[in-house]
Amino acid sequence: MTKTRIISGRVLGACALMAVAGVAGAVIGLPEYIARTAIQVAESCLDAPEDETRCRFVGGPLQMAGAPVFLENFHHAFLPTSAKIDFLDAKGETWTAPPQTLTDGATIPPIFAPLVGDRQSREYLMAAALHDAYCGVGNEGLETWQTRPWEEVHRMFYEALIVNGTPPQKAKLMFAAVYLGGPRWDDPERSLEGVDEAALLEEMKWCLDWIARNNPSPAEIEAWMRKREGALKAGIVAVPGYVDGADPRGR
Repeated sequence: MTKTRIISGRVLGACALMAVAGVAGAVIGLPEYIARTAIQVAESCLDAPEDETRCRFVGGPLQMAGAPVFLENFHHAFLPTSAKIDFLDAKGETWTAPPQTLTDGATIPPIFAPLVGDRQSREYLMAAALHDAYCGVGNEGLETWQTRPWEEVHRMFYEALIVNGTPPQKAKLMFAAVYLGGPRWDDPERSLEGVDEAALLEEMKWCLDWIARNNPSPAEIEAWMRKREGALKAGIVAVPGYVDGADPRGR
């Protein structure tokens, strides 16, 4: 009797799942329905299964046109994009870099360049242009400028790096760099303006070492930053636990 009930339950469960799939829209196969459901709950494009409607660029490769633009306090040129680029993230939200987005292909804060390494590889370019459209210097007149929360914009940069072919570990290092050193608009409580650059650089070194040791998720990187921001703002040197062996997870 028990065995019969278990088998019946399994059959009913499968039938219910197929019924839900049918109600959801056009007739689709069970594997496709499962894939669509999985991508809806995926944390990032690194975890999401292949799907033509998510985690992809519309437009590209990156095209530049026009005269180089030199901005104050920068020793190198920026170039305007000539065509719109869209990016669909793991949640299916669309991000846009309009034409005339100024980019130097290197959205990483300059103080972190010695730690992160090459900032202008081909696999970074479209992600950098998208990030610049929302918070890059020289793009204040764009319709996209700071229209999304800063945390979401920096996370989008990570997702775009992954889709553009950046190795996951490298994408996490670059994400940490923009999260710590990038702009934080409309959020005075978490602003790091005024924090000594040497302190930011030391914090970044610790964070990159922690990432290399533990391969955390983007959410864990965000949690690391959030936990340690108070000491940074207060000018307190807070050596992470993993450095002195107190906690191998660095918490």
